[in-house]
Amino acid sequence: MIKNIILDVGGILFDDSKENIEKVLNKNCDYIYKVAYGKDFKKCLLGNLDINEYINGLKNEKDFNDIKYILEKGNLKETYPLIKNNFEFVKTLKDRGYNLYLLTNITEDSFNYINGIININEIFAGGIYSFQEHLIKPNREIYSLLIDRFRLHIKETLFFDDKEKNVTTANELGIKSFIFNSIEDIKNNCD
Repeated sequence: MIKNIILDVGGILFDDSKENIEKVLNKNCDYIYKVAYGKDFKKCLLGNLDINEYINGLKNEKDFNDIKYILEKGNLKETYPLIKNNFEFVKTLKDRGYNLYLLTNITEDSFNYINGIININEIFAGGIYSFQEHLIKPNREIYSLLIDRFRLHIKETLFFDDKEKNVTTANELGIKSFIFNSIEDIKNNCD
């Protein structure tokens, strides 16, 4: 019997897609998205680099003002919006008795922003956040940390993430996991 549901944040509860950024900036954002969330962004996700320091390191990039705009915490409401329908459905899962957890690669600024919008502690029984733990998915340790910290039984637990590599690792660890494409993926596996 499934008792626990673990969710990623970006792509499930909040829209971190390139398509959303293109809508916000009203232009093609292939380059902007690639630079903004490039390999060095991982340092921000790991909590090893402040987002403002990261932004300052990009000041010589073309389209710097657009890159800065999408990364600044004051613009997250627009560049990282809540996916309301998904969030409303997730809240019903709690009402149905599921224990909800978050497992997400996230910066401190993004965490503070989402917590201000959805009040994480009211809905979720706990979470593991990359910037706090200095671990990032798909590193196996971050999954084990969540399971151990909250004493979850993997046979009673489902995990949803929009990145295949994260789902693959969780499945390898015995956590029944699914790639999230739409809220239907959660509805179909939690009924």
